[in-house]
Amino acid sequence: MRRPFLLFLACLSAASVAAAQKPADPVAQAVAAGDLFESHKKYDVALDAYRKADSLSHHSSASVYMKMAGAERKLGDFPSALNDAKKAGKIAGDDHAVAVQADLFQAALLSQMAGKPNDKKLKEAEDALRQAVALDGQQTMAHFDLGVVLIRQERDADGIAELKTYVSMPGADPKLVAEANRIIANPIRGREPFAPDFSFVTMDNQTVSNGSLRGKVVLLDFWGSWCPPCRESVPVMRNIERKYADKPFQLVGISSDDDADVWRTFVAAQHMDWAEYLDSTDRVQQAFQIESFPTYVVVDRDGVIRFRQSGFGDTSAEEIEDAINSALKRRSDPAVAAAAASSVAETPAPAPAPAASPAAASGAASAAAPPDAAAEIAGQTPLEAVEAGTVAAGVYKNAELNMSYEFPRGWMPAQPGVLHGVNVRGQAVAEANALQQRPGFDTRHLIVPKVVFYASRRGDGDGQKLSLPCLRIQARPAQLGATSPEAFHRLTQSMATAMNMKIIAEPTQFKVKDHDFLRADFERSSPVHAFEAFIQTVAGDYSLTIEIFATSPDELQKAAESLQSMEISDEDQ
Repeated sequence: MRRPFLLFLACLSAASVAAAQKPADPVAQAVAAGDLFESHKKYDVALDAYRKADSLSHHSSASVYMKMAGAERKLGDFPSALNDAKKAGKIAGDDHAVAVQADLFQAALLSQMAGKPNDKKLKEAEDALRQAVALDGQQTMAHFDLGVVLIRQERDADGIAELKTYVSMPGADPKLVAEANRIIANPIRGREPFAPDFSFVTMDNQTVSNGSLRGKVVLLDFWGSWCPPCRESVPVMRNIERKYADKPFQLVGISSDDDADVWRTFVAAQHMDWAEYLDSTDRVQQAFQIESFPTYVVVDRDGVIRFRQSGFGDTSAEEIEDAINSALKRRSDPAVAAAAASSVAETPAPAPAPAASPAAASGAASAAAPPDAAAEIAGQTPLEAVEAGTVAAGVYKNAELNMSYEFPRGWMPAQPGVLHGVNVRGQAVAEANALQQRPGFDTRHLIVPKVVFYASRRGDGDGQKLSLPCLRIQARPAQLGATSPEAFHRLTQSMATAMNMKIIAEPTQFKVKDHDFLRADFERSSPVHAFEAFIQTVAGDYSLTIEIFATSPDELQKAAESLQSMEISDEDQ
């Protein structure tokens, strides 16, 4: 399943929740829409929403300016991002939290744009960080960033003093403490943009890590088969691989695909005969802070990033080759190489999965990655009663909901523990977003729907990542004892507007075994042609949202017919 469609499905779910929990005012509504799109990397659409919020607030909201700046930075518009962050700082007033955020943002952006030690942007970054420290001396990141900026200006003694301050602070991040100590021991690590530590096993069982690539010039291609510019760039990557075959050079592809079968098929069909890795947990992308696709990173022989570019255009091939040629001409610097070698001991790459059946082989790439976060979380906290459903002989039963349901024959359900992990993560994200919007908010009052059942024909997905065709059921404590046709109609209209969907079946009420349901159907043409049946009902003390996703109206209706088997007892209502 291609990533844009997965994101689209996630957006649908989030949009329905957002619509049900109507923001207090138009500004908050526009910001919420922007946050939704931003969280799914639709930065251009998010920026439009933030600009609308800025207009509605009459250009008086520092936090909205920061939202705009963040989206602009991810779109590569650094001048606009810097300008909006400065505006945020000016109008923040007594809101020191936003003012500090604006200072840190400006400093990070200026540092990213700066070149030589005497670049005035580094001095501007220093001024912004000192201002952040003046506003909040306990702001740990300000001390870390200030230490690095000073070292980049070749003021090592001052920079090391700031880094030591950071290391001694109680709220310091352990990973950054380790990096700070490495910079203190060897300030070159603060002056050069070293590639982050990474290690993984490729499709052809090749171990790739900082150490294994040392001495070579490396082009890291962060891509996805779902991404049109990435697909367009494949002939260029193929040509680069051939052109530098006799050089100390290596091309490594790092895929953002969600479907291992699709990824493997695409790689084989396109003869991408170089090292390829499926980054199913996003850990390598996160290490390199990849926010858009494709992104190209050129690393020199000493492990220093010498070139980084997002997007693919008419001049991309020439620019990438120029960067590779420049890195190949650059001689290894023993001092820089030593600083790179001072990195923490690299984590051994996980052993490749053993040979297995064709079905098992499709997941081999993800088997080389760490355990899924949802699975880890599931083992740390107990399931809630509403999550503890059971499946036997194709029937899902949930005692807390007084419900049984014979889901479509042949479809494969996700395990309760997996869904629990998704729910825990979703709760954490919702709480973080709420606190960002309203500092001091009591998150105990935040109600987030829980995925209690998910099944798909292919057996992939986890209730957050979805695969066509599939069905998901979410439950949340009911505010009313029955479904409201009027509220449901408003919700579906809001969803259609927010997600640019077409309502192909207006909200209707129907009964299954004398139990009331409400349903509306949607169609969307972009990014892929997809159909959804959106259904609501009440089960005991819970409001249920049932979503069915399909590739055609016939497939949708066939799956929806399974709802006629659903039994919900009204005894406790």
